[in-house]
Amino acid sequence: MLSARRRGRAVAPSSALMLLLSLQSLFSRASSYRTSSSQISRAVASRRGASSWNTSPCGDSIIQSSSQLYSQKSTYMANDVVELQYSEFLPPSTASSNTPVIFLHGLLGNKRNFASLASSLSTQLQKPRPIYTVDLRNHGENTHDWRPSMSYSEMARDVLAFMDKVSDLNNGHEKAVLVGHSMGGKVAQSLALMHPERVEGLVVLDIAPVRYYSEKQGMGGGRGGDDSGWKAVEEIVRSVAQIDLSEGGYLTKRDVDAVLRRGMLEDPALRAFVLTNLEQRRASGGDESPLRWKIYWDGIVHELDRIAGFDVNDRVMDDSAEETELTMRQSDVQYEGDVFFIHGGASRFVRHSHISTIGTFFPNHMLTTIRGVGHWVHAEAPDDTIALLKRYLDR
Repeated sequence: MLSARRRGRAVAPSSALMLLLSLQSLFSRASSYRTSSSQISRAVASRRGASSWNTSPCGDSIIQSSSQLYSQKSTYMANDVVELQYSEFLPPSTASSNTPVIFLHGLLGNKRNFASLASSLSTQLQKPRPIYTVDLRNHGENTHDWRPSMSYSEMARDVLAFMDKVSDLNNGHEKAVLVGHSMGGKVAQSLALMHPERVEGLVVLDIAPVRYYSEKQGMGGGRGGDDSGWKAVEEIVRSVAQIDLSEGGYLTKRDVDAVLRRGMLEDPALRAFVLTNLEQRRASGGDESPLRWKIYWDGIVHELDRIAGFDVNDRVMDDSAEETELTMRQSDVQYEGDVFFIHGGASRFVRHSHISTIGTFFPNHMLTTIRGVGHWVHAEAPDDTIALLKRYLDR
């Protein structure tokens, strides 16, 4: 569930054009309908059909980055939520009446992971929208408010509070389209299930609303445990969290990189990604380390079990719960809006065994696969990802 950029990797023969033609062919065989004159045509996903989507390019974007603008908004903020830091990508026409889009990064990521994609997308949408990328709890610029807990319900409330904060900048829009990768995808799903009235649309990048396991267990009923790669994620987090910047004479990122390279994290792309969470202090005095982590390792390590699972409204919704109780809980929550799952063909985070669970929570879903790419779909195939997002957002 890590979120990283892998540059220079060739995308398999499934180009954006082929993907869109495939989707268009699917939709052309399905019936479309319109809910009312005040709503856009809804794409009914999965086995129930969908309406056609349209795209066309439009102007330039304006990027605005954040905390001062954030603090000038509504003063409402409950004690149990984190005031999330963010960047804003405005369309050429700042008077756009379309619902905003919020991007949610994965574990060990930050708002910058989606900056390039969000900037490109904001210039290409036929229906211009404000686009936001946020730092989720215990990540990025949220150093002002580290928290010991980070369930998906809590992180969803953080995002909901952020939506409340920026609604006055978006013509009073209380809804948003959520796009989440990995851990951020689970946050988006949890929020949609908790407050469906606040989510106009949902795009999930390579993650399912299930529990992932370090070992092959929890296979009963076709849910949960499989060899998704979660074990490697846990090992990376626990290993890097042990690096104490106050000891060992670490002066630069290169020093930390050298330690990671020696058996702890040999993949150069993942090392570079992890090091985006390391900040070089401009000036340090006394015994203060010249480096600092912009990520709360203690909180993340403590909550790895929760991050591996899935919860909604503070209730466990994965197969670690007792089966009868789980069935009752799952029947209580459902998001009937249009949900678009984009899966990396070389990834194992979305499996055939997950489809029934996805369908239980999201009856109007569609799943498409970008062949030849792994878990970091948006980084390994940015053009394909942008093309699919355009098709969804401009439908």
